[in-house]
Amino acid sequence: MRKLILIPLLFFSINLFGQIKIDDIGDNWKSRVDSALTLIKTYDSVKYGVINKYCKHITFWNGTFSTLENQETIMIAQRDMIGGSINNIAAAIVHESFHMYRWNNNLERGMNIEECMGYTYELEFLMKIPNVEPFLIEHAKEMIEFYKK
Repeated sequence: MRKLILIPLLFFSINLFGQIKIDDIGDNWKSRVDSALTLIKTYDSVKYGVINKYCKHITFWNGTFSTLENQETIMIAQRDMIGGSINNIAAAIVHESFHMYRWNNNLERGMNIEECMGYTYELEFLMKIPNVEPFLIEHAKEMIEFYKK
């Protein structure tokens, strides 16, 4: 009987993020992104809903910051993956999903105001994570101030 219950649970966990294709480039990056998505879903189901609705693909690049490749693809920076915690990866995904939401809904896009709003959106998420690294909170606050100018 236990095996009958275990088998569907295994399939559920495999398909948990079935709509979002995560590139598997090695170094355990795909599983780290899976963990970040689980973290987002656990602590902020609304922001997870935005990601699940608009994001179809998560990939990686060698740039210095995470960004969007198009309306459906988040590109996580190598720097965020190598030096970043799961909380940092989750914050990058949440931040980029904010831009993705605006892009997909044809909302006005302007660098400074949109980045300020994006970091505010990210900070709201970070404040919900228990024992989040203080440097992530500080970084979001610094970026909000920087882009307010």
